Amino acid sequence: MADTTNTNVTNANDLAGLLVNARQDAIFAGYENSLYLPGQLVNIYNVPAGSVTAQIPKYSAVAASSVSTEVHSDTSNAISELDILNVAAAGVNVSAKTYAARALQKDLGGMDLQGTATVLGRACTEKFDTDIMELFKDSGISEVGTSGSDLTIDLIADAVQTVRTAKFGGEVNVVLHPTQIKEILKEFTSAAFAGSDAANEAMARGFVGKLFGANVYQSALVQTDNSGADYAGCAFVDGAFGIAMFRGLDVSTSRNEAGMGTDIIASIHAQGAVVDSTRAVRIISDV
Repeated sequence: MADTTNTNVTNANDLAGLLVNARQDAIFAGYENSLYLPGQLVNIYNVPAGSVTAQIPKYSAVAASSVSTEVHSDTSNAISELDILNVAAAGVNVSAKTYAARALQKDLGGMDLQGTATVLGRACTEKFDTDIMELFKDSGISEVGTSGSDLTIDLIADAVQTVRTAKFGGEVNVVLHPTQIKEILKEFTSAAFAGSDAANEAMARGFVGKLFGANVYQSALVQTDNSGADYAGCAFVDGAFGIAMFRGLDVSTSRNEAGMGTDIIASIHAQGAVVDSTRAVRIISDV
């Protein structure tokens, strides 16, 4: 009796089943590899499907007023009320940008797509993160550090407190290049920090998660500035940058007859922007 094949069931070892797994692998790898796609460091504003332009909102600070409860005015014979304050409805207009990476799965040969999908997902998010960190170089953002000089712990304190001096509360995030982190590690292991908790953490874990109350992250995608002489890290708070998300990381497939295979395309449709430059401070040091 001949064997029968149930075409309604997806086999994990055939191409259809592998493509399902490839999508999951690409999305997982992309989000794991990105500082900004999860939306924890920079606010993400989801845009309705089909849009090509969007406005990232900017909420300016307003002054509050106070009035004694139920104060009676003899002149107007009325109860005093709080002043009405309007929040500025300004925003930053952006257009969608597409980040995409493509691979061709041939009909012949092995079908282990996990590595291919991982590469595609990471490729998209690495370019996406690179463009977000390009925003650190915006001319409206103030700067600490001296071109051609090493990064010091004092400079991080200056950047963090400069942001806080502008009366912006909440978490301060600091993103630095690994070379900048290395300079801080070397300072931690100097005699000035001998026996300190900071030195112990630096030796054991490579770096502490916080400095001066700020969350410290490192990324090799931090861009260079000043004609490539310096790295441009940044300290910022909520509202400094924004991301209009037209469509998050996804994977699609298309039959490619000419290539005798299936195209696998990972893509992100998004655009980042500087929303309020007063909420960020650039940190430069030599490469």
